[in-house]
Amino acid sequence: MDRYLVISADCHAGLPSEQYRDWLDPAHREAFDDYLARRQAMIRQLMAGDDDFAQRWEEENEEGLRGAWDAGRRDKELDGDGVAGEVIFPDADSVTGGASPPFGAGLSGSTDVAPELAFAGAHAHNRWLAGLCSESPERRAGIALVPISHDVDAAVAEIRWAREHGLRGGILIPAMWGTRAPYHDRAYDPVWAVCQELDMPVHTHSGPAPREQYGEHLGIYWCFSSLLGDHHLLQ
Repeated sequence: MDRYLVISADCHAGLPSEQYRDWLDPAHREAFDDYLARRQAMIRQLMAGDDDFAQRWEEENEEGLRGAWDAGRRDKELDGDGVAGEVIFPDADSVTGGASPPFGAGLSGSTDVAPELAFAGAHAHNRWLAGLCSESPERRAGIALVPISHDVDAAVAEIRWAREHGLRGGILIPAMWGTRAPYHDRAYDPVWAVCQELDMPVHTHSGPAPREQYGEHLGIYWCFSSLLGDHHLLQ
């Protein structure tokens, strides 16, 4: 029989939230400690009544869960599933939410965070992810977090950094632009230009926004990748 090449286009990886502290620039660690305390309190509140379930789930899956941040264990999990390669998004823990980048820079990233903290959290994750992808790089296409609406010039610099450090899966931008310019504004042209130059697909995650908040701009989210051409992430 012919063999199939299986590539997962929607994997997730991330450190337990508290471990991101070491990947942050020292100037942002005190703010991170405050953020983490608030986040853990929120998670405890959300999980009230489900603590037993979460604890059992984590205990039963402890070894496999290490694959969210341990490259060796991750390769074993991929091999066990017959997956040759993967495209890697952030936020590895869907049960307790305890493996998300600093300052909400992951899938639920928004414009409510101060620009310096948004980029600090994104860069901490990108630095860590670049290290993960450097192990078995032939089978990993990591996606860089880039909060483009906060600062276009800083976003362009982060995209170049990400590509130079092996994150070839593209960039993930916040689902909504908040009070800042919408993504069809010409102010973002440098971002799209550098993505096209470096062959970096643009990803977004629409979950945080109700349909009506997209207004007449919903089509943007359907055509990012097609605008950037044909990409071959895993070779």
